[in-house]
Amino acid sequence: MVWGGNPDAWQETVLQVEDIPAKDDRSAMTAGKFRSILAQVDKKVRLDHDARLTIEIGRPGEAMQVFDIANLSIENDRAVLSLGVRAAICKPRHRAEQTAAAASCCAPSSKAGGCC
Repeated sequence: MVWGGNPDAWQETVLQVEDIPAKDDRSAMTAGKFRSILAQVDKKVRLDHDARLTIEIGRPGEAMQVFDIANLSIENDRAVLSLGVRAAICKPRHRAEQTAAAASCCAPSSKAGGCC
């Protein structure tokens, strides 16, 4: 439920990770281990491959912060995810702004037709 009592729904997959300092005897998680974990989850809860992917990260004892994936790059033998902070937005206002922007771009104008 969003502002104004309007219902809103979407599919989302949340990956929750604790930001624990690296130890000398522990290496970063391998892609194989990550895929294995996802496969186990997918067997129990069918994952929607079109769902929005959310990353939640926090240090032990602290609140989790919400991120989106800003970039994925492959560097030598590792996949590197760059994260971007996801700020909360007023969904009805955001939707109205998107609708207005689309209408102003693609609706015919009083000049020589629309911009599209």
